Amino acid sequence: MTLLPTHNYFVFNGEIKPVSEFVDAENDGGIYEVIRVEKGVPLFLHDHLLRFYISAKIAKTPVVYSKNKIENSIKLLIQKSTVNKGNLLISYKSNLKIFYIPHNYPTFKNYSEGVKCGILFAERENPNAKVFQTSVRQKANKLILENNFFEVFLVDNSGKITEGSRSNVFFVKENQIVTPPGTGVLLGVTRQKIIRLTKKLGIDFIEKQVPFDKLHTFDTLFITGTSPKILPVKQIGNVLFNPQNEILQSLITNYNLLVDEYVKTHSRK
Repeated sequence: MTLLPTHNYFVFNGEIKPVSEFVDAENDGGIYEVIRVEKGVPLFLHDHLLRFYISAKIAKTPVVYSKNKIENSIKLLIQKSTVNKGNLLISYKSNLKIFYIPHNYPTFKNYSEGVKCGILFAERENPNAKVFQTSVRQKANKLILENNFFEVFLVDNSGKITEGSRSNVFFVKENQIVTPPGTGVLLGVTRQKIIRLTKKLGIDFIEKQVPFDKLHTFDTLFITGTSPKILPVKQIGNVLFNPQNEILQSLITNYNLLVDEYVKTHSRK
């Protein structure tokens, strides 16, 4: 799997370099992290770097660069590139590379009406680690492209929905929000923020397994992630969901306020 920078500069082992010196990202088997940049601010940077080092530990890929070194490199790259909005990739195997990558943010219509998604019967190894895994990613990409899905959800060998191929998933039934247990999914940064928001807003929340054949029993379904933030799902197969659910809309509003406050606070630094 090869990803190429979308802008003129990238970071190589802590140094800013022109894109003309970029070599393939040696991603296969390496760890990575994707960070969204809004108004020149890398969102929830501490949380992303914490997960980056957790992935390194799980994948037994020791990172020789400190958190401060990577953080400073990211900020320098943003300044040098003068790119105020987009996604940054941190990639590490034997070398540290940081660069802007293509992003696909949902449209206003996507947020208003929800998106169509599909199902992929597959499991990720080391689900708590963000590791490049070509086979699952390729299968997901193929399914998404062939069916014009926005996302596909992974179903494990026991018939339980675990997560999206590049997102976390939440279900709403009456006044309760359900999400698959953290032990079997990637612990997304946005996922963690949403869980905290449910507690702050007094929303009934529980982590439990969700069987694929029980999808029709839920009123609303939404995904979370760095690029989509909180995005309603309108349909999986013949099952339809309500994208205008009151609890979901409250979470979207409050999450956007959280992002705005973070940008406001950190743009001063």
